[in-house]
Amino acid sequence: MYCTNCGRKLPEDGSPCICGAQNGNFNTQPPQYFQAPPQYYAQPPVRPVTPVHGMLKRFASSKLFFMCALLFTVQMVVSAVSSVIEVFTVLQNQAYLLERTPVGTNFNVELNVNIVPVQNILVLIGLWLLYASAKKTDTPFMSTAGVTLFKVTEILQIVGCGIFCGMLLLIGLLVLLASSGTPNVTNYTGLPDNIAILIVGIAFVVGLVLSVLLLLYSIKMLGVWTSLQRAIQVGVLPKKLPGYALALQGFSIFCDVAAMIAFFVLNAWILIPGSLCSIAARVYVIRCMAAYNREVAGMEAGSF
Repeated sequence: MYCTNCGRKLPEDGSPCICGAQNGNFNTQPPQYFQAPPQYYAQPPVRPVTPVHGMLKRFASSKLFFMCALLFTVQMVVSAVSSVIEVFTVLQNQAYLLERTPVGTNFNVELNVNIVPVQNILVLIGLWLLYASAKKTDTPFMSTAGVTLFKVTEILQIVGCGIFCGMLLLIGLLVLLASSGTPNVTNYTGLPDNIAILIVGIAFVVGLVLSVLLLLYSIKMLGVWTSLQRAIQVGVLPKKLPGYALALQGFSIFCDVAAMIAFFVLNAWILIPGSLCSIAARVYVIRCMAAYNREVAGMEAGSF
């Protein structure tokens, strides 16, 4: 403690400062203490809420998004159940044939099992994670876990397409090496070898081109999901879904219709409900993607 008059250090026994005794008056003011300056601690930055956050939460919690996720779930469940029933039917038929096959007869059991792709499971989980996160009312923000799963599916698609393209190139190289110097003779198909090789080459080129296009599509979609993830985090405007993404869904509907017709002709009735659910799910996916692009375009026009 120090004297407020002269600044000397006060005696430890509590007696007045010596300056008061010298001047004939004692300092009666209470001693003042030197206090350390207050410590300020860094506070975590506050995430700003932008209109993009509200748009994304409103869209992901809408009835359209819910129906899209619900129909996708029903389609996967129906397809899985149909596959299981088909497996048991095949096993039952093979067991019946085995009972009536003479002993010593060579009998090859052929079983085709339709396994639901892992990518579809990840997409399904991602859809429900986005919907559950958007329905929360205690926070204006959403979780990016669902979009992360979308990115994982695209990465798996890129790796798969890359491996498939590499295999096609290797097979094409082997075919070229095997066909070099082959005489122009007729094989068991009734076509000359050079014509057969030409047909195989055309099919090879078509398959390679389609694989490369699918690879480029997955790379483009990976960028779209990355922009959506950043939009959820910081509230910037995300990219719109490309038009060929909607066109690919339309082509998938065409393939589902063709498969359903084939199941009808082949009397594979158990697989028809799965095709119907797939068509309905893809129709809602197209509607959902178009609605998302309209929301983003509206935000762009308003410059939010």
